[in-house]
Amino acid sequence: MKPTILNPELTIPVIANIPHASAFVPEHVRNQFVITDEELAEENRKLVDWFTDELYSPIVAKGGSALKHNVSRFVVDPERFEDDAQECMAARGMGVMYTHGCSRQRVRRDITSGERESLLNEFYRPYHSTMFDMVDGCIKKFGRCVFIDCHSYPEKMLPYEIHAPGLRADIVLGTDSHHTPGWLIEKIEALVKEAGYSFGLNDPFAGTVVPLALYKDSRVTAFMLEINRATYMNEVTTTRTDGFPNIQALVAKVVEASLEIAPVQGA
Repeated sequence: MKPTILNPELTIPVIANIPHASAFVPEHVRNQFVITDEELAEENRKLVDWFTDELYSPIVAKGGSALKHNVSRFVVDPERFEDDAQECMAARGMGVMYTHGCSRQRVRRDITSGERESLLNEFYRPYHSTMFDMVDGCIKKFGRCVFIDCHSYPEKMLPYEIHAPGLRADIVLGTDSHHTPGWLIEKIEALVKEAGYSFGLNDPFAGTVVPLALYKDSRVTAFMLEINRATYMNEVTTTRTDGFPNIQALVAKVVEASLEIAPVQGA
C-alpha cells in the first residue's frame, strides 16, 4: 500500500512527515492480533496521533508537501528502525511491528518471518522509499529541504513510555545535532511562548526522523514537533476542541520561521 502524498508539486522547500495519524487495520492483518475489536480500538484511541493530518495542514496550505502513512502504527510503525536490534522500543514489544500495547500487555501473536517480510514490503519500505524521493526531489528543486516530523502525544504518561516522568509541555521540539540549527530552536521556542504555550526540548520525546540516505546532509534541516493533545482535542471522545485552530496558526508560524535564512554569526 502506497502512502499518501498531499500536494506533490511543492512550491516551498518544506515536507511534513505524518506517520501516526491513521487507526486503520487492514483485514488481512487483523487476524494477527489476539485482542477484541473493542480492545484494539482502545489501543488506537490512546496511541494514534489524532487529526495530525489536519493539524499540520498549514504546511500544505503554504505550498509544502506532506507524506501520510495510511495504516495504524500497530500494523507497522514507519518511525521505528526496520531492524529490531537497532530499535530501543523493540524491548517493549513496540518495534517496527508492535506485539504489545500501551500498558505493555500482549496484543499480537508472534508473526512468522514470511509475514514480517510481507508487511515490510507492503507498508514500511514503500513509505521510506517515498520519503527519500520527496526529500531528494525537494533538494534538487530548491537546493535544500526542511523536513518536519509531525506528531502529537497524550496529556498523561502511558506505561509503555521509556523516559522518566516529568514535564509534558504543550509543544515539544525534537532535534538532531546535525540537522536542527540552534538559531531555529531558539526561534521556535520564542514562537511557542509568544503563543502562550509551554515549551519542551527533547523531553519527553526526542530526536527527529531524517531519511537515512540523507543523514548528515547539510542541505536538510529537520526537527520534530510533538503537540500535547490536551491543547487541541478531547482524548476521551477523540473530538477536536476550540484550541485546534490556535495550534494550526502556530504551525503556520513555525513553517515561516523554518524558511528563514540562518543569521550571520556575530551580526
